[in-house]
Amino acid sequence: MIHFFRRIRQQLLKENKISRYLLYALGEIALVMIGILLALQVNNWNSQRNETNAINARYSRILEEITSTSTQVGRKANLIDSIIVGENRKSLRVLKSNDPDSVKTLHNSLTSLTSVITVTYDMPATTEFLEEGYTSKITNPNLKRLLLNLKRSVSFGGTVDEYANTQLNTLIEPYMMKNLNYAQIVKGSQMIPINTTEDFTRFFGDLELENLINLKIETDRIKVNYLNRFKRLLDATAEEIEIELNITQKSDS
Repeated sequence: MIHFFRRIRQQLLKENKISRYLLYALGEIALVMIGILLALQVNNWNSQRNETNAINARYSRILEEITSTSTQVGRKANLIDSIIVGENRKSLRVLKSNDPDSVKTLHNSLTSLTSVITVTYDMPATTEFLEEGYTSKITNPNLKRLLLNLKRSVSFGGTVDEYANTQLNTLIEPYMMKNLNYAQIVKGSQMIPINTTEDFTRFFGDLELENLINLKIETDRIKVNYLNRFKRLLDATAEEIEIELNITQKSDS
């Protein structure tokens, strides 16, 4: 092809057709520029396609992670809620009743006072995606907003856990050490209760115990509300990711 163009140029020069030669030269330059632009466009298209495929591969991992986490979050919210309704509130009803016969149930229901269920979740695929600068490459503004909210929500879960653990360490356990047999209440597998608490009627009218149980209910209610919001956020994010993946699949087909 190069030799062909060269022969044309030489023929035009021999025939002293300068004007035609100049026009031909300009046309040849234009063809070269068009070829370069097309090559650059193809290269950009390939680079963009490779980047899109890499992002979609990460989306798939994030989607799998979010779907699994959402299932766990739903189960944990139900578990914490059942403890609030089934145990801590039962303790309050017994204390309110002043019934010596029903007070025996405190032996079991007070166990939930020391139950601290974590609401912190490790989401490495999502965290890695956000921390490695992929946020700027998200073209879907709604998905970008959801992922950033997801990052903040995961961080907030750690704050909730920290508060619950502080409450356990500074308020609940000190009270139990002074007023109850810890081994008897928590029923640890390696623990041996010796000086057991038999007369629970002495806790009737105990304002400190009442406050501790209500505080625990409040804290666990915060956890349940957080988990429910977190699950809704996870499900909404998963839905947006599925939309992005479906768009890519349709464009490739």
